[in-house]
Amino acid sequence: MSLPIILAIGGLLGFGFSNFFWKVAGINKVYPASFMVVETLVVLTVAITIHILQKQSFVLAPRMVGLASLAGLSAGFAIFATMSAFNVGGEASVVSPITSLGFVVAVLLAYILLKEPITTTKIAGSGLAIIAIILLSR
Repeated sequence: MSLPIILAIGGLLGFGFSNFFWKVAGINKVYPASFMVVETLVVLTVAITIHILQKQSFVLAPRMVGLASLAGLSAGFAIFATMSAFNVGGEASVVSPITSLGFVVAVLLAYILLKEPITTTKIAGSGLAIIAIILLSR
C-alpha cells in the first residue's frame, strides 16, 4: 500500500472520529464555537509538536499564508455548520454522509483550477459514492 493511501486512511479515521465527537457535543447541546476554540487549540498544539519532533522550522510563503487562511475559514465554517446540525438534532447517519460529499467539491475544484484529469472510472466511482451517501442519509 502506498504512503499517500496510508496517510489518507489516517485522515479518514481522524475525520470519522471528529464527526463522532461533534455529534456527542451536539447531543450535549454544546455551543459549537466554544467547542471549536478548544479543538483548535489542540490542533495548534499537535502542529507545534510535529514541528518540534520533526525538527522542522516554520516556513510558509506569504501566498501560502493566504491559502492556509482560506482553508481555516472554510474549515471553521464547515465545522460550525456540522456541529450546529448535530446540535439541532441531526442524526450522525444523515449529517455525516452529507458532509462527506465535500470530496465532490474538491474533485471539481482540482479539475477546474488545477487541471487534474477526471477519468471515466473516477466519475463512476464518485457517482457510486454519491448514491451511497444519498442512500445512507435517508
